[in-house]
Amino acid sequence: MSQQRLQELLDKLLANDCSDEEKQELFRLAETLEDDPHLQNVLEAAWMRYNNPSHTVPEARSAAILQSILQESKVIPIQTNKRRWRYVAAAAVVLLVAGWSIYRFVQTKPSGPITPEAVAMKNDVKAPDKNRATLTLGNGQQILLDQASNGTLASEGGTQVVLRADGQLVYESTQAASNGDTRNNILNNPRGSKVISLTLPDGSRVWLNAGSSLTYPVQFTTNERKVALTGEGYFEVKPTPVKKLPFVVQVSGANGNRGEVTVLGTHFNIKGYEDETVIRTTLLEGAVKVGQWSMVNGQLKTGNEVMLKPGEQAVLAGTHSPLTIHHSPDLEQVMAWKEGLFNYKHSDITEVLRDAARWYNIEVVYEGKRPADTFTGGIDRTATLTELLTILQMTGVRFRLEGKKLIVMNGK
Repeated sequence: MSQQRLQELLDKLLANDCSDEEKQELFRLAETLEDDPHLQNVLEAAWMRYNNPSHTVPEARSAAILQSILQESKVIPIQTNKRRWRYVAAAAVVLLVAGWSIYRFVQTKPSGPITPEAVAMKNDVKAPDKNRATLTLGNGQQILLDQASNGTLASEGGTQVVLRADGQLVYESTQAASNGDTRNNILNNPRGSKVISLTLPDGSRVWLNAGSSLTYPVQFTTNERKVALTGEGYFEVKPTPVKKLPFVVQVSGANGNRGEVTVLGTHFNIKGYEDETVIRTTLLEGAVKVGQWSMVNGQLKTGNEVMLKPGEQAVLAGTHSPLTIHHSPDLEQVMAWKEGLFNYKHSDITEVLRDAARWYNIEVVYEGKRPADTFTGGIDRTATLTELLTILQMTGVRFRLEGKKLIVMNGK
């Protein structure tokens, strides 16, 4: 009887004919049947029925289903305006499964429902509302881009540095490449800053995430195109028209972990922050060669190399670990930061909080042992810190905010 009633309530929910009382009954019934082997069959059957091409659910209907469940579960979803309706419908069923876990958690915790207010943040931290990048010229002059006027910022080495109205920084060469001027510029995109876009003198484009910096020459020579990255950057490398001139990115992580990526013309993402031991290079199109290198007693020591194909990821876990290839990384998760999203799948809470620390420019402090929990979910990066923490609290981890210090409390 309980299984039959569960099926009836699920059908009513998906048909948008479920009252508030029936929704509560559905959550309670699902909790009661949590260990029933038939429960998963009921849910899978419902999803197969609504995933059948002959029974398509209109996008507006799917959105209504999702919103109905969200109102019960207090989950904040990733924006779905660019996704097809079936992903929204899938999310609705998944959230239904999560819903009774959330409902049970709320019922057994004295803190009450998980809402932004329940996080008890007196002073919320907003997402970055502008770019706060700093440009350091070859002569040492520093320019705060959020205070600079649009137009030409500087001219050096046969190159004009231009700040466009959309916030993009562009290097426009006014003379042919030579081997004379090797002065470097440094673009530093600090923590708590929006993503910034840069067009290099050869026409290649780079996007820098918060807490990242790029060092590059004001004009590439006739022999090489080499830049140095700290943090995370997405590259769209422009091929050279005549001579096949490689584009080289050197990246440094924690504990002396260093890598080098060599390409001709391709799109790829590199994540290698100084507070993370792993460097990840993900190829979206083209081809790249990823190498391992380190400094030993002041001498450059090279390690093994791997070639990536589109859709693959090179993982460098440390100076004493070999390069490995991940053949099926989640590209949406890798590129979420550039698309304005937080997106995680079975990610360590500590990893999520490192990303949050850079984006919101906060300090994360752990009371006692760091949580071993993992998190799957996401939210738009325009959300406040409290809104992000509201989702993370569904894992059972608890927080408190003291100024710009986020304290992860010991125990659950």
